[in-house]
Amino acid sequence: MAIAKNKPAVAAKKQAATAVFLQNVSKVYASAAELLPVLSDVSFELQARRSLAVIGESGSGKSTLLNLIGGLDYASAGVISIFGTAIEGMNETALATFRNRHIGFVFQYHHLLPDFSALENVAMPALLAGRGFEEAADMARDLLCSIGLGSRLDHRPGQLSGGEQQRVAIVRALVN
Repeated sequence: MAIAKNKPAVAAKKQAATAVFLQNVSKVYASAAELLPVLSDVSFELQARRSLAVIGESGSGKSTLLNLIGGLDYASAGVISIFGTAIEGMNETALATFRNRHIGFVFQYHHLLPDFSALENVAMPALLAGRGFEEAADMARDLLCSIGLGSRLDHRPGQLSGGEQQRVAIVRALVN
């Protein structure tokens, strides 16, 4: 849904009540030879507890859009906010802290830490967010048991099937 550019008070109110809010977001990559516009003037909002599928041809900007929403990259222009918090102006440290506490990622390739068990992989974001070891481990255990991996807590990623690794990655994204 496009947001009217001439109504900043309305936009700010919607921004605070929306899980994901983008207004006139653009991304241009600069190389030595040229400027490559990937996204141009993208606006939409996503309410909490709703889903959104991002589809398009290869090279159409899907990954770039998700990287911007997740705070993994900076927009060239526009406003991005997550539950009312503008992320486009945050420095790297503030953005890393915000991501750890409020954004969960499930990548196509799971990026599980190979030397850590399923329990440790899921507990890691909670530990990084400042929770104590016992609390983080209990949260991780509960989540893993809830998805049927209670018997696999001590298994490393290489000992898990692809589907099990995906489930570990999903609950890791949800632990905080």
